[in-house]
Amino acid sequence: MKISKSVIAVAISSAFLFGCDFDVGSENQVTGGGGDNGIGDGGTGGDEGTGGDITPGVNYFMQIQDNVKDTTGLLRVNLDDDSSETDGIASIDEGYLTVNFTFQEHGHHPDGSAENAYLQLHTIKGTNNSNLRADLIFNQSGSIQYRTPTQDGSGTENLDTGASFTKGEELNIKLSWNLNNFSFSLDGGTTVYGPFVSPDVGNSVQFITLKMGDSGSEERNGVSNYEVIADDLKIYESTSLGDELVFEDDFDTYGNGHTLTGGKYYTATDVMVIGDDFIGDDSDDNGEDGEDGDNGEDGDNGAVDTPSGKYVALHDTNTSDAGEIRYALGTSQRIHEEGKASVYIRNTSDESAILNIQGVDISNPIISVRIRDDGQVVHRPKASGSSWEETGITVNPLEWNKLSVEWDTNANDSYKLYINSVFTGEYERRDTTTGVSTRYVAVQVGTGNSNVIGNGGTVDVDNLALYSDTAGTAELHTDDFEGFAIGTDLGAESSTHDYDKSGYNAIVQE
Repeated sequence: MKISKSVIAVAISSAFLFGCDFDVGSENQVTGGGGDNGIGDGGTGGDEGTGGDITPGVNYFMQIQDNVKDTTGLLRVNLDDDSSETDGIASIDEGYLTVNFTFQEHGHHPDGSAENAYLQLHTIKGTNNSNLRADLIFNQSGSIQYRTPTQDGSGTENLDTGASFTKGEELNIKLSWNLNNFSFSLDGGTTVYGPFVSPDVGNSVQFITLKMGDSGSEERNGVSNYEVIADDLKIYESTSLGDELVFEDDFDTYGNGHTLTGGKYYTATDVMVIGDDFIGDDSDDNGEDGEDGDNGEDGDNGAVDTPSGKYVALHDTNTSDAGEIRYALGTSQRIHEEGKASVYIRNTSDESAILNIQGVDISNPIISVRIRDDGQVVHRPKASGSSWEETGITVNPLEWNKLSVEWDTNANDSYKLYINSVFTGEYERRDTTTGVSTRYVAVQVGTGNSNVIGNGGTVDVDNLALYSDTAGTAELHTDDFEGFAIGTDLGAESSTHDYDKSGYNAIVQE
């Protein structure tokens, strides 16, 4: 079962809809009303949306859904409202915002029809479509569109920006504007989309809105099977003196279940704060009576059981690529220099199975460990160059073997290795750069693209786990692959799973 950020969001939203043990107030609390498309110009109302206790060190983020037919889910900042805490800046002629933005399915409304998400800027004239400075539209096909005036001036129309996204994957969006148009970029890339013509020109931006769903016309008047997950919202004003940060929120000050009403947001509808600590010791980890779900093993990467049922088989018959399953962290998750990873590997092929922990902005992995087809466990330290060194450990490669590593790139140049939950030693990392954060964890077959499996076997993978601490308690991702249909390729580009498309031939089997 995957416990990635997106799955935490789905799990906690299920609790929100169907009952949970913390006080979140009304499920569909609406502040403000009326206005075009059901967005409304009204200000905040009602009591502050209380949440659970705040746990130090936990990352909290914001979720928007659309669970009510006659409204739409949204979160809005009004720069001209005193509660927005913008120090007297009521509107912005020229500026930009950044936000980590994920558009994904949540599964509550399989017949939902309101399936677009929006990032919108409205001017001082109001929050109708005619007052938009920018409107980025994210739809379920994976394209990003924008709203622009029709050529005859009778209204607006939606056109493609040329940008696309993958559902369930986090985007870091930078949206910039001046008095006449707007442009945007994604994930820190050099490609700038735009400038695009705005429906409203010559007026300052006053309202910033993140929105999920539609409620305007009869054919779109419904609920949505999708949701928006957002984090680290920042709004800047640009002047001749430079860029000034006027508003920011990382949602870390609210606690699980907070509805963001009664605070610095002008409108909050179907909004809830989520922490990545929501799924913890009480989650379904197959443990009983307080056990860690690891068959009594001594805390080594707990909450992942001995393999059973479905697993991933890595096939490699292609000389131009290696069979691989790769889980890449979103940009906002690549903030930790220590971690722990574990995976069960069974190798029936005549090639090696390799576990790689890759860091940010470095060419070689932080850690590389290999189980050869003869069962020898070897690793690749920096000092050896391109050579693999023996650990002195040999396993039966035809059986499941648990490989676990833990590291802290701020502490020293080494990492700890466990084989079947037995500590085997501390070894030099393949890359010893200080302070490197984790980018992805991967298992692959072979020593390079030119190697292929010649005996028809596979490298099998199960119970993959990644944590952001060496204790193995701050969970980033775990998966026993039971949630996938047999035959699913987790190495292929797809919007139906969390794995990086850089993988290849990673087939779910049973």
